[in-house]
Amino acid sequence: MDDDLRDQIALFRYGVIGPLVSRMLAPGEKERLLNEISGQEWEIPGTRRRRIGRSTARYWIDQYEAHGFEGLKPIARKDRGQCRGLSDTIQDLLLRLRKAHPAVPVTRLLDLVREAGPPGTPRLSRSTVYRFFAHQGRDPAQAPGSPSRPDARAFTHEHINDLWMGDVMHGPKLQAPGRSQGDRTYLIALIDDASRLVPHAAFYRSENAACLIDALRHGFLRRGIPRRFYCDNGSAFRTRHLELVCATLNLTLIHSRPREPRGRGKIERFFRTVRSTFVPLLEVAHLQDLARLNRVFWAWLEGEYHVTSHGGLDDGQTPLDRFLADSALIRSAPEDLDRLLRMTVSRRVGKDRTVRLDGRLYEAPDGYATETVDILYDPYDATAPVHLRRRTERREVRLRLLDPLLNARRRPPRSSRAEEPVPEQAPAATGIRYLDLLAKRHFDEPEGDS
Repeated sequence: MDDDLRDQIALFRYGVIGPLVSRMLAPGEKERLLNEISGQEWEIPGTRRRRIGRSTARYWIDQYEAHGFEGLKPIARKDRGQCRGLSDTIQDLLLRLRKAHPAVPVTRLLDLVREAGPPGTPRLSRSTVYRFFAHQGRDPAQAPGSPSRPDARAFTHEHINDLWMGDVMHGPKLQAPGRSQGDRTYLIALIDDASRLVPHAAFYRSENAACLIDALRHGFLRRGIPRRFYCDNGSAFRTRHLELVCATLNLTLIHSRPREPRGRGKIERFFRTVRSTFVPLLEVAHLQDLARLNRVFWAWLEGEYHVTSHGGLDDGQTPLDRFLADSALIRSAPEDLDRLLRMTVSRRVGKDRTVRLDGRLYEAPDGYATETVDILYDPYDATAPVHLRRRTERREVRLRLLDPLLNARRRPPRSSRAEEPVPEQAPAATGIRYLDLLAKRHFDEPEGDS
């Protein structure tokens, strides 16, 4: 805990007990004030707690009367930085095991401690052992003696759209009327590294690949195509479809190293701004559905975030001003962007020429029954056209939603009407009567030859 935070805590404590120590109190007034202190909620610096107990307030009063303002400052623990849950014997054993087995994971070290430790050794948790090695200056995830990782460096690209970062933040829950538990929301955001401008961000009900592609589509249309896209290793960012889209648009896809989120600090800082500046202003009316939530979020994004001076930019520039300064470098999205972003799935056409896709039935033209084909569609927009394509062809055929009532009113085509049966023709006579020959052989042969 630094000195600034200790001073903030001491000032807060003095503000709480000030009415109790600044003047003489009438009989019963002290108890009334203590009840008021314990009965309300407080914004306490350095903690998430919101309540102050009567005994706590009395302790602060005693400390102030005994030591003055300094008595209200938190006292640093004398054993700070030490692992209080590990005995000296266990600590020494852990260090010796780590030195003897530098590449063994912590889970295996715990097994070795149980086997080699003295009788009565308590069960250790991984988090305790991790903290112990961290205090000793050893990273269990990196074996001693192995090449050290380079230190992270702060960076900023020179021009806009040189690099976009993408990530997902868990958003507030929707509070639909009549539902005890609201639906989760996920904020998928893209941020430009040079300007800190957000090409697109929106709340979705899921964090899957379809939602990510929808966010990228809006970002490309509004702010152009970036040259590089930097993201983490989440399942939505590790799809073959995303790789194909980036390759088609001449966009380099970059993933951070697993379990190593270094380099994405700018978008994490944006998420922190959303949590501290936007989310606290939300009201129940804004959380009725996703459309209302996104409406007020986009108003905050364009009307406040983009036009406010950013501490990471020179000369107090706003993200929008910095982005517009390099507007000549914007690479516009191609006209057929929607076609390029479509996803492809394999489906088998039924005997009735129907194809099922995301719970909806589509009808294929004649000639495709029982074939396995590729379906090209926009998974996030149910109103977008859906096309069918044979795997051996490049030609696409548009599908239409199945309307069974309309099909019932249609007359079948002439080619499919039932025709009069054609009588079968008698086989041509050969003059050979097989059954007569068989009977003659059976009955007319001499007995001696039987």
